[in-house]
Amino acid sequence: MRYHILSVLAAAALIGSGTGCTSDFAEVNTNPNGPVDVPPPSILSNAIQNVVGGVGGRTELNLWGVGLWVQYYTLIQYRDEDKYIMRSGTSGGWGFYPTSLLDFQRMIDKGVAANTPNWVAVGRIMKSYTFSVMTEAMGDIPYSEALKGDSILDPAYDTQQSIYNALFVDLKTASDQINPSGIGFPSGDIMYGGDVTLWRKFANSLRLRLAIHLSNVDATKAAAEAQAAVAAGVFESNDDNAQLMYLATSPNRNPIYNDARSRDDFGMSKTYVDSLLSWNDPRLPVFAQPNKDTPPAYRGLPNGLNDGEGDPLSLISRIGAYWRETPNAPLALLTYSEVLFLQAEAAQRGWIAGNAATLYADAIRASMEQYGISNANINAYLAQARVQYNAGTGLTQIAYQKWASMFMQGMEAWTEWRRTRVPTLVPGP
Repeated sequence: MRYHILSVLAAAALIGSGTGCTSDFAEVNTNPNGPVDVPPPSILSNAIQNVVGGVGGRTELNLWGVGLWVQYYTLIQYRDEDKYIMRSGTSGGWGFYPTSLLDFQRMIDKGVAANTPNWVAVGRIMKSYTFSVMTEAMGDIPYSEALKGDSILDPAYDTQQSIYNALFVDLKTASDQINPSGIGFPSGDIMYGGDVTLWRKFANSLRLRLAIHLSNVDATKAAAEAQAAVAAGVFESNDDNAQLMYLATSPNRNPIYNDARSRDDFGMSKTYVDSLLSWNDPRLPVFAQPNKDTPPAYRGLPNGLNDGEGDPLSLISRIGAYWRETPNAPLALLTYSEVLFLQAEAAQRGWIAGNAATLYADAIRASMEQYGISNANINAYLAQARVQYNAGTGLTQIAYQKWASMFMQGMEAWTEWRRTRVPTLVPGP
């Protein structure tokens, strides 16, 4: 009875307030500290961080999926994904639609409205990168009718071929739009610090990556796009790498580091550790931590085992301290080393000018320099007979060395492994 009386009194109070309630409603319910419209420089940083973490962190696009299948890592508990059993809720990047992709589309639209080409171009580049990852993970996905807001609630699925064709067009358009003297990103660009010339190189380098992806599907298209991308200007040093340099303070720390603060799910794959050991690869101490054996050693766990199977977990190497113990370690979307491998393959196929052997060796060197390997160790590695380039087996050598170098870039390594089938990977039981 008491609650009934109170509700009647409350209703009477509302009625008695008359028009005052109506006139004040919008003002009272508007957050004065919550902006409803922001320019692209204020949109970019969070969108980049979301994509880098989604592609390079503890997700099915790296640690918890494809990075297992390309056998860089292995699960030491909760091993379903290591056996190709994906759990409910796995998205393959689907979560980018209402977050980063929508932000990149807003950047494009706002850039067009403000007649600011650099905003449009950067939005197009990141949108293209994100869609390229998603279609490689899932195949046909909504593209042409996506990101239309309430106007299209059930977008059609586009074929992967049509998506690729659209990405090539957008990346060329973005590269041509970049204007170093125009309005850009005085803030918000957490990847390139507002240097739009580096964004142009990223656009062309991504175009080259996508071209090489087509080598077994449409060699004519692949060759033409590769030639155009290289001519427009691709990465020229590790300073050009498309990567996010995380901070040492929360909440902007590397997600691999954050994950390791409270969990211990991932070890090194036996496939990867054994391969790097057999090649005397000096990057192994960067990519892996020694185990707790006496003396410490590098040891991986076979992929695909059931829970509890395999060596004691104390004998399994964990992911390298470079990421696992370093809060500000970077995560890369595309690197100079990869671009050199792409050019080496294009040269080997006769698509572009250049010496495939030189580009191949430079790619290995760039990868090792990226991780601080000494020049003496690099030279020793390159001097090995099995490492030295042989035109007759060049494409296989390029594919293996690219796989070895792309640790912590699980999605691209998985895409390339499906294309080349190098190295030979034996699925778990």
